[in-house]
Amino acid sequence: MKPNLLLIALLLSTTVVFAQENLVKNIAATNPPDVALAPLRYLASDELKGRGFDRPEINIAAQYIGDQFKQFGVKTVEGANGYFQPFTLKMLTPGTGGQVTIGNMTFKPGDDALQQHAGDVNLNAPLIYAGHIIPADVATMDVKGKIVMVDMGKGENASAGQDFMQIGTLAEQLSAKGALGLVEKLNGKADLWGQIKAYLMGARPEDPGQTNNLPVVILNNTAALQTAAVKDFTANCTISISGTITKDIKLKNVMGYVRGTDPKLRDEYILLSSHYDHLGVAKVPQMEEGKLDSIYNGARDNATGTAAVIDAARYFAKYPPKRSVLFITYTAEEEGLIGSEYYAVHPLVPLSKTVYNLNIDNASYNDTTLITLVGLGRTTADSSIIKACKTYGMHVNNDPLGGSLFAESDNYPLAVKGVPAPTYSLGMKTFDATITNRYHRLSDETGNMDMAYVMKFIKAYILAAKYIADDPEQPRWTKNDPLEKEWVKLYK
Repeated sequence: MKPNLLLIALLLSTTVVFAQENLVKNIAATNPPDVALAPLRYLASDELKGRGFDRPEINIAAQYIGDQFKQFGVKTVEGANGYFQPFTLKMLTPGTGGQVTIGNMTFKPGDDALQQHAGDVNLNAPLIYAGHIIPADVATMDVKGKIVMVDMGKGENASAGQDFMQIGTLAEQLSAKGALGLVEKLNGKADLWGQIKAYLMGARPEDPGQTNNLPVVILNNTAALQTAAVKDFTANCTISISGTITKDIKLKNVMGYVRGTDPKLRDEYILLSSHYDHLGVAKVPQMEEGKLDSIYNGARDNATGTAAVIDAARYFAKYPPKRSVLFITYTAEEEGLIGSEYYAVHPLVPLSKTVYNLNIDNASYNDTTLITLVGLGRTTADSSIIKACKTYGMHVNNDPLGGSLFAESDNYPLAVKGVPAPTYSLGMKTFDATITNRYHRLSDETGNMDMAYVMKFIKAYILAAKYIADDPEQPRWTKNDPLEKEWVKLYK
């Protein structure tokens, strides 16, 4: 028996090696460098003017991606308009009419009162002062029917900045407890008010995923307000803001799918995604690396990612895996994950059938032996990605910023709903000057990229997707991951 077992083991091993070699060979044959890199070079060309979400060239980019899908034989998704998921984005510019009053203190919108989300407001209610709190504190507070005023920061800019990032979560918690509004009293240095004002007073997109409409106002910490805001301070508060300017912009996500081959697994989908927009054109040309330029070509961010999704579609259309594969290139990521937020709220394939999302987003790279997986260690599909990268001589590391990048890409809107979704990125050993001198810079162009490394990046992505799509075990969040409960809820 032993010799037979040894022979069987040898045959199995040989079969696995042969299958692996076949995969690598097919990926290479389907995507030779001139073919695989063509979408990258076109999308990052000056012709497309940086693919700004509000420029006409964004539609040329979308049509190009859709035409590629059609050429490969990728199927259209039910509910889409051909290969597009069109939607309207509202751009809101805050109004400066009206006033905010707290007792006998008056604040002028656009001057010393700012809105987190633009929109006309007409609200009158009692105000209570809660001091410096975090979202978790709301659970023990009585806020029903009241406007709650809190301190944003503890007197220094870093603390105020951290609280600014948590405003949305705090507003959600307060709204759930019956609060009518939130007033944030800025506690930071004088220069911070100017920075926040410059950001909030410009035209900004309405968040398509926003479900909480609690009015939020940020006040400059005047001397009178500082004196009044002590423990147990209460007052009547009126928030009256008018004059919001609304502009509608037509946008579209681009999508298609390949039907899986396995009679059972084909009803599950692996989603391969990227964003195809970038920053457009600078208002004033700038000198970078001895060149006067104005076009944010976005070669790394994220023409490379979109090219990889197109190349994956080319491969899987010819060699379908066991699970079905959904391809989406999102619009307006640079404006705040707009395209992916919209899809997460309006999915054309039920999220309960979307068992994994391998998203791509990039800043730059400083290690060509590396793939950075933002979310490494959080899903059970890691081993497939590590194995695929090893095939091409690369290893895998996690977000060099300690996990903070996880919520900054198009994986996040689906991840918080339970879909296992990391982001696959060019190798970042550290997030240093070698990254920031390309990230959102005019010099992010194809001419200064290592295309041999980009090819390995693309081929490893396709191979990883193949492994995950063929794995009989459904991917999931790892045990005790913060999103594990959402996974259980989504997939029951």
